Amino acid sequence: MYGLVQPVVGARLLVRDREVLVAALVPALFLAAFCAAVAILDGRGHALRTFYTTFAVLAPLPSVLFAHHYARLAVLGRRKLGFGPAEPCLESLRRMLGRAIKQSILIALALAPVLGLVRIVPILGNPVAQVASAAWALHWIVVDAFDSARFLRPGQTLAELDAHAEHLQSPWYVRGLRTAAEATPIGKGILNRFARLCDRLSMPWREEIALVEEHPSLMLGFALSTAALLAIPVLNLLFRPIVLIGAAHVLGQLEATEPDSPVLPPPAS
Repeated sequence: MYGLVQPVVGARLLVRDREVLVAALVPALFLAAFCAAVAILDGRGHALRTFYTTFAVLAPLPSVLFAHHYARLAVLGRRKLGFGPAEPCLESLRRMLGRAIKQSILIALALAPVLGLVRIVPILGNPVAQVASAAWALHWIVVDAFDSARFLRPGQTLAELDAHAEHLQSPWYVRGLRTAAEATPIGKGILNRFARLCDRLSMPWREEIALVEEHPSLMLGFALSTAALLAIPVLNLLFRPIVLIGAAHVLGQLEATEPDSPVLPPPAS
């Protein structure tokens, strides 16, 4: 239930605070303009369908263009919600592009072996694969929300955040691939190499994925509320800033109640 209301917290702050609302509208208007342009150029007479199809495809992917804007919005949201001092987590363009490419490959690749096996099951294979694909995309929307809500403590550096992530365990799907490799009599080496590749690609999001694992019921509620938000026309164009502020609120609460949590960024030395 606590997870379910977090996007509501984000939406309420947008409605009540003009500064936050203006900051949230900037990327939303650009996203709407891009989806509208794709729908107009499509020319097949299904403009509204094309608009929301484009929106759905872009939803789980990171936003390089507005990454710095969202980083500042996350810090603004923390301040408006009454949490401690923080600095925006600003990355170089090269680093952002690298992360975006890795995440796009990971979203498309990591679940491919499982989906391939599921689809060969008669009758139920394709529907189950579609549900799994949707859940996988939603998982990454939640991970991306918490990634966008990252912050630096005063004096902290990106290098310190990277060092912290290296000490966290591999993501659940990497461990699942390794377990499957051990149980597979054929192709064990190929599956292990695939798991190592997914692990390397996942390094930038180890902290966020660990957070999802450590608080599964909270994150399930957060994901379900986000899915409902994505289904509401017009309002769903603001889904990214809404869930970002909701994620910032969760991080602030966890920081206050679980200061020693292994998935929270450590204080600067």
